[in-house]
Parts: sequence; C-alpha cells; structure tokens
Amino acid sequence: MGEYYLTAFIDERGQRRPFSLKVDGPFATTENKDYYCKIQSPELLGKEFNVYGENGSKTKQLALKFIQICLQGKKVYDAEGQPLSLNPWD
Repeated sequence: MGEYYLTAFIDERGQRRPFSLKVDGPFATTENKDYYCKIQSPELLGKEFNVYGENGSKTKQLALKFIQICLQGKKVYDAEGQPLSLNPWD
C-alpha cells in the first residue's frame, strides 16, 4: 500500500492553474477479490474516484492510466515551469 501526492500546475488552452493529485492504495475490497486505488484531484476530477483491478500492481497501473487519460491535452509542470512526468511508482 502506498500514497502518491503531487502539487503542481496544469496548462490547458494557455491557462495556468493549480493542480493537485493524490493516489492512495491499492486496498483490498471487503470481499478480497479485487483491489482499488482512490484518486483525488479536485481541480481535474471534481470528486474522488476509485479504480479497480484484479491485483495490486495492475490496479496501480490502471489508476495511472486513468490519470493520464484525464490529463490528455494538458501540460503538467512545477512552480518553475519545468515539465513533470506522472510516474508515481517508478
């Protein structure tokens, strides 16, 4: 189990705005058949999402893929303007 937290900026259509991301998990479901990660990014998603997978490793991969899809067409960078890569478990 782990937690990944990022505070950065996104550029969308020339507009710079703050961006935060928290990915927590993976957690076993109560039935212990699947796993899930909690994804929080108020600026990007508006609400918390859970991403499910068949094992912990696959679930983390699916959570990262979900975030990448949501960020399609947007640039993510730090306070100095340097591009950031989203590879929380590398």
